[in-house]
Amino acid sequence: MSETPLYTLKENIDEELHLFKSQKDTSGECLTKSISICKKMRYNEAIKTHFACQVNTSAQLESMKINRIICEVCKRHLYTE
Repeated sequence: MSETPLYTLKENIDEELHLFKSQKDTSGECLTKSISICKKMRYNEAIKTHFACQVNTSAQLESMKINRIICEVCKRHLYTE
């Protein structure tokens, strides 16, 4: 399993965007935690995945490209870790 922090960005039915901690298993498959960093969204509530298993800097860049508001708690975690 990967030791580097990885992130997945998911959108719920209310069009809210939340970050989830993720990791890759030994076969390279992305495994995502069942609840968002802020604990306000569950994995199974997602209607869209914007990106998956991105390292911190890539996740920051991809988040900016989306040009939508991401949960402040989730985003703060991305910039402080």
